[in-house]
Parts: sequence; C-alpha cells; structure tokens
Amino acid sequence: MSHSLPASSPIKIAAVVLAGGQGERMGHQDKGLVLYQGVPMVCWTLDRLKPLLDKVVISCNRNFEQYASYGYTLVKDQIGGYQGPLAGVHAAMQQLEGYTHVLVLPCDTPLVDEDVIQCLLQAVRVHTEEIVLLKTDDQPQFLHAVIPLKLTQALGLWLETGERAVYKWYKQFPMYFVEVGAQSPTLKNINTVQDLS
Repeated sequence: MSHSLPASSPIKIAAVVLAGGQGERMGHQDKGLVLYQGVPMVCWTLDRLKPLLDKVVISCNRNFEQYASYGYTLVKDQIGGYQGPLAGVHAAMQQLEGYTHVLVLPCDTPLVDEDVIQCLLQAVRVHTEEIVLLKTDDQPQFLHAVIPLKLTQALGLWLETGERAVYKWYKQFPMYFVEVGAQSPTLKNINTVQDLS
C-alpha cells in the first residue's frame, strides 16, 4: 500500500519546538527557559515561527505553566524517562490532524533566522515524500528538519522498541539535505552556561 500524497494534496506544515530535554550540560536547567540576551531561549524560536506558520506546538516535560503562558499548544512525551527528542516529535505529531508535515526546531539555537526556516519550508514543497533537513558542510543538523506526518506510526513503533537515535531512524526513509553555510551564526548551539556569553 502506497503512502504517497495525492498529487493535488496541499502541503500543510505545523511546527514543534523541542524544549523537553533534561539540560544535562547546563546543570539540568530547563534550556527553553534559560535566558539568552535577557529572553528565554524558546521565545527566540517562537518569534521566528509566528509569522511563518499558523500552528506551533511546544514539546516540554516540566514547567508547564510557564510554557503555557506563551499561548501555544503544549505536548509532553508519551513515553516516560526522557527518551530523547524523537519522543517530543512523536507527541507533537499525534496532535497535528489535518497537517501533512511537521517542522522540527530545537529550543537551543536561538539565533536561527527566518531565511533558514524558509529554506526548509520551500524544500519540502518540492520534496514532499522525504525527511528534509539542514546540513552545514558535511554535518547534518538532525533537529532542524521537516518530517512527513505519514511517518507518525512508524516513529511510534520505533520508540516502543527502545530506540531513540534520531539519525538511525531518519536513515530508514528518503532524505533531502538543505545546505547552509557552516560559518552561519544562525545555528549556534547553546549547550552550556559558557555558550550563553
């Protein structure tokens, strides 16, 4: 049975911002709420998405009241024990009836800009069947990606087996890479307190 979208199907993209990690390298702080230049990191990404997509979901596993105050739908991992970013992606996918794809962005690249996001959104309109992800030089950026929602069930089954490696799951499906210059500050990753400066 083919899972292809009918040719006439409009592409409808929602987004999930991943803020559900343990923040181990940041003293177990909730990274999405850590201030970067005086603003919670998650807000940088939310502000970029607001003019681009009508549906944005935040994946978080604690501090729900604070995340709820931003006015977006919240999801939390359905599988206990911090199963990594794919658990947050899967929880979001299950809330996106009527959409065809989900744009995945982490909360810890606050400088990600609209141009980079638009590159992903435009690519998926051509490569509708593939997982579309950013690549800097030869380094794939696994959590800057657009995933077809037809893969929701496959991801759920994958997580149930205890697997959690993002690239290992992606590699089972066709992928398309969007190249971004490695020197671009837009993908600066904030992993430690030192990175905040």
